[in-house]
Amino acid sequence: MAITAATSPLGAPHPRSSVVKWKILAAAISIVLGAGYLVTTSMQTSAVYYLTVSELQAQSAAVQAQSVRVAGKVAPGSVEKIDGGLSLRFIVQDEGGSFPVVYRGAPVPDIFGEDVDVVVEGKMQSDGSFAAHTLLAKCASKFEA
Repeated sequence: MAITAATSPLGAPHPRSSVVKWKILAAAISIVLGAGYLVTTSMQTSAVYYLTVSELQAQSAAVQAQSVRVAGKVAPGSVEKIDGGLSLRFIVQDEGGSFPVVYRGAPVPDIFGEDVDVVVEGKMQSDGSFAAHTLLAKCASKFEA
């Protein structure tokens, strides 16, 4: 007679085999939940959303204390170096509005200039200006294929 599973003398499954099955099931569920959590949090932090200038102005009271990304175009004639060239002040605009930006941070991108599309990240100030700590400039279309 062949024994295929651990059994008690009365022929019922051995209590240890069900405990082992529950431990394996619990470990598998923990691994799946952990992997799901890691995937979800990594997607949330890597997703990059931004507002347009007009969207930010429409929501300015709601996002006053939050760090946001805003996309717009640098207004011609508005770029000004301040603090001995360590910071910039310029106006970012779109078809619906504009506001001044003060950027203090790492070096300015080489392609930054007037009439260039930019994305700035920072906080809206109570005086209506935007304090940016990140400045990204879009490459001009003349460089695209």
